[in-house]
Amino acid sequence: MQKKECAYCRKPIEQGKEVKNKLLLIRGAQLAHEQREYCSVRCASHDQMAHEA
Repeated sequence: MQKKECAYCRKPIEQGKEVKNKLLLIRGAQLAHEQREYCSVRCASHDQMAHEA
């Protein structure tokens, strides 16, 4: 089985403890939604803020 890792900090995620978040990405003039898995809500919010900058 493939080990999951956080989409932001790359730490391994325990089975059943992942936080799923729909990330809004800005690609040029287009907006795109992408589902990603994180180890915590903190990582999810930091990743969203990083893509808004």
